[in-house]
Amino acid sequence: MRNASLLAQFILAAAFALFLGGCTTANTQAPSVSPQGKHPADWVNVHWSEYLKNPDQCRTCHGSITDKAAAGGISGVSCFTCHPTGPLHQAGWAAPQKHGRLGAQAAPAEMAGFAYCAKCHGSTYDNGLAVSCKSCHTRAPHPSAPWNGATADAPSHARTDAGNAAECAKCHLNGANSTLKPNPPAPAGTVPGCFNNTMCHGRSFE
Repeated sequence: MRNASLLAQFILAAAFALFLGGCTTANTQAPSVSPQGKHPADWVNVHWSEYLKNPDQCRTCHGSITDKAAAGGISGVSCFTCHPTGPLHQAGWAAPQKHGRLGAQAAPAEMAGFAYCAKCHGSTYDNGLAVSCKSCHTRAPHPSAPWNGATADAPSHARTDAGNAAECAKCHLNGANSTLKPNPPAPAGTVPGCFNNTMCHGRSFE
């Protein structure tokens, strides 16, 4: 009887050890996770590149990246917490109108505006965690000529929402990389705008 009791205790202990071992193995396969299940402090800057290496290692703890109802996983931390529409682009995003005029050129918002693109594609749109915009657009963030076309049908930068001015200023402050030079340039520290002499134009299209 005593031997049977000892055997039962041994089996229970072994099963518990296997259970713990299984959890430990799953967690240690996750990228850069401490014994407490925490990512490094700079994880937000590298998590996309780590995700691309093996998406399944993230789904184990964080659940679905396409279905909000199945997101969160065992960690209880959903990708939708920081990416309200999901971490991936919407279907059909490759269409020029979708990621251009309705995406990068639109008023800054979730999934819109040049600054939002820069979060994943980098400050120069070819140095981020995601694919380089210059793999398709050699002059990213905008396409080649007639980017500055004057007609309504041309992919004119005049149709870019003015809220993107700060991103444009990265390359065009004081008329840089443009045939137009502001005259006179705006005082130092002036918030970038489309028609205030901080970049290429004054108060009118010239």
